Amino acid sequence: MYKLRLSSLYVVISLLALTLSSCEDSLFQRDQPTVTGKPTGEGGKDLPKQSPDNGDGRYPYPEIIEREYIPSNDLFAHTKCLAWRITWPAYDASMDPEKIPTVFSKETGFVNSLHFLNNTSPGNTYKCNFSLYYGNKVESANTMWTELIYSFNAGSNMVGTYLAESDETLETIKYWVMERPKLFGDYWPGEPVNDIEYEEGDFIQYKLDVGDIDLYGGIRIVSMTPRIIEVYLAVPNY
Repeated sequence: MYKLRLSSLYVVISLLALTLSSCEDSLFQRDQPTVTGKPTGEGGKDLPKQSPDNGDGRYPYPEIIEREYIPSNDLFAHTKCLAWRITWPAYDASMDPEKIPTVFSKETGFVNSLHFLNNTSPGNTYKCNFSLYYGNKVESANTMWTELIYSFNAGSNMVGTYLAESDETLETIKYWVMERPKLFGDYWPGEPVNDIEYEEGDFIQYKLDVGDIDLYGGIRIVSMTPRIIEVYLAVPNY
């Protein structure tokens, strides 16, 4: 009986430790006075309509939480950070990967499936920046010529997106997001590529060529199972 109670206590302590560590790991679990935000998966922005093949519930839409981080120091508050935490449900291995929402747009804050984008207006593809789920890699949408039929001849209709591997620590990432978003650009690692395969814990920086200015941000692979990815973008705080 004593061993059973001891074993039960160990399980409870382990679960508590796991819960606390996950809370600390995510910027979205910390109560900061400079943070505003709302969930976009329920009761927030309307989710994009997926293709009829996605309407039967077999390809449920990910949960997306959106946040806005404004530095507490006015000297650095000229730049703020937009952040999205995307949690995908568990999809059966038999499901078509092209019908799983994957391509992210900073303009809408949504992810869309390849199937949806290839069967709707080209304008939806032109708003896209990068793929997050498909193929277990981050890939620039404007170079996904094989997967996205409208990206091949998109030209200036699509924002140029550049990716770079980064080895910044979690504490550094949190500091950039919450207090110094401008540092995403100041510490751009260079040597850009079009796609990067990832695993849990990886951090990828990106640059968006938006007209006269460049915008900088990061992508953190929080978890592979379930798939949880956080996207950060530094923007002017007008």
